[in-house]
Amino acid sequence: MSSPAEGLLKTRLSPRQLWAFAGSRTGVLALTTAGNLVVRTGSSMLLTRLLTPDAFGIVGIITSVFFAVAMVTDLGFQDFLIRHERTEERHFRDVVWTIHAVRGVAVFIAVAAASPLIAAAFGKPIVAEPLAVASLIFAINGVASLSLMTALRHDKARELSLLEFGLQVFQTIACLALALWWRNAWSIIAAMILQSAFRAFLSYRLFPDSTQHLARDRDISREFGTFSRFVMASSVMALLIGQSDKLVLGRVFTLGQFGLYGIALTIATAPVAFAESYVNRIVFPICARAWREEPENLAYIYYRVRRLAAALYGFACGGLIGSAAFFVALLYDPRYAAASAFVSLLMIGTALRLPNTAASQLMVAVGQVKKTVHITLVRLLWVAVTIPILFLAFGPIGVVAAMGTIELPATIYCWVLLRRLGVLKLREELTFLATVAAGAAIGWIGGTQILRWFPHL
Repeated sequence: MSSPAEGLLKTRLSPRQLWAFAGSRTGVLALTTAGNLVVRTGSSMLLTRLLTPDAFGIVGIITSVFFAVAMVTDLGFQDFLIRHERTEERHFRDVVWTIHAVRGVAVFIAVAAASPLIAAAFGKPIVAEPLAVASLIFAINGVASLSLMTALRHDKARELSLLEFGLQVFQTIACLALALWWRNAWSIIAAMILQSAFRAFLSYRLFPDSTQHLARDRDISREFGTFSRFVMASSVMALLIGQSDKLVLGRVFTLGQFGLYGIALTIATAPVAFAESYVNRIVFPICARAWREEPENLAYIYYRVRRLAAALYGFACGGLIGSAAFFVALLYDPRYAAASAFVSLLMIGTALRLPNTAASQLMVAVGQVKKTVHITLVRLLWVAVTIPILFLAFGPIGVVAAMGTIELPATIYCWVLLRRLGVLKLREELTFLATVAAGAAIGWIGGTQILRWFPHL
């Protein structure tokens, strides 16, 4: 008799059922990720006609602050709840929710109180009030039901993907309507707050057993604190990694060159949203369930659940590595052609992101959360060593190369961890790399030929 997780994989992720791909968890995730991208792009195009650049500057600073704060205060609630054997206990969830709510309110108070200082640090006093008001989002998200996290434990990835897409559409409509009325940054901020409030409301209405109550338990809190400190350490290091290239290139690049790098970064990181969502919503819950119920089948289940999506993802990323010159020529005028070299280099890291994230989350699923810190530390050491070396050897392009290859040492270390766990199947890993290489070769050949046939691009 097949195991529960194995049966789930066969019915949802089998390559022989590609005709049903759009209705599967992976298909819904891919379609809603693409839909979110389309909605955001369309919203941006319309808002640029309704608002001034100053409005986007204010929101851009707020977004940057929110990202940094979220990373520094990331405690790993979702991972903790999905993998823990006591998550179905109401008291356990209430204790975790209480910590979650307190964290949200505390962050709101801290950011709101510090908003004048943050605005002064940016040299933009006008940002203080919008930042203080927008920080209310942390408190709203904090009191939302944990059902949005535990739903993944119950195979609700499709429902959550559709919910997020619906919320994105709601926020876009609200933002455009308010922009027509107010014509300033407050329209975007108000739409963000409305979306968070609607999300919190739905978190109590869409899923069963979603009510929450304040609760305290020293043992549960201590266990969560032990888990979260590793998550927080990894998030802080990831934040340092994510900003290191910008700190260096912002000084050595001209404004125009840095603009090209920003465009390349936007293109190259777009697939990451799918990779991280797929791993967090599909791979991780299934592997956590396998570890709890049938650890002897973990290796089989781990590679089975990531195989098809990783192959499609790797081939697509490889295609962009090879066809970057064509892709940039298709989207932009000749002034932006130099961005293609940046895209090709940065896409190497993007291509390896999915299997590395999957391996990292597998460590969390089996209770070895400390290993995720080590994986991030490997990336940080790579950046610290290679950026100065490659910059001295090749100039600014060397910094881009260092960032583009950041996942290579992480890949090797992930293989080591998987082998120690008894999960590693080297043939599967090498097949994935071959898929990326094949995509790059086909992309280069196809892109080169198209540019030769249509030189006006």
